[in-house]
Amino acid sequence: MWNEDRPLELLKNMPHVLTAENLAQIQQVIDNDKFLNSKRLRGDLCGRYAPFCKNCDKTVNKPCAVAYVRMKIKEGLQVQMEDIPAETPEEIAEKKEAKAPSKKIRIAVARRK
Repeated sequence: MWNEDRPLELLKNMPHVLTAENLAQIQQVIDNDKFLNSKRLRGDLCGRYAPFCKNCDKTVNKPCAVAYVRMKIKEGLQVQMEDIPAETPEEIAEKKEAKAPSKKIRIAVARRK
């Protein structure tokens, strides 16, 4: 359904640290393709357009581009985004929970003999 070749070629020709302008270019390519597919399928494909949609973070400025780049980073592409972490907020929270020590309380019960 989606054309991965076009944003990937664009990404390969960009610097290793992506600026807001670079993300805007990637977002435009993805939006154009998503619009054409939405029109063809007669429905909005936001959130189900491509594999990276499952990691969409709508709190960032260019959500499709950021989700796409995050997917590529997980696949091993050596790029970074200026001012945007490579992980989603959910992934950051999961890492913090995994590192935090367990706060279990153990209560002893005394028994009479």
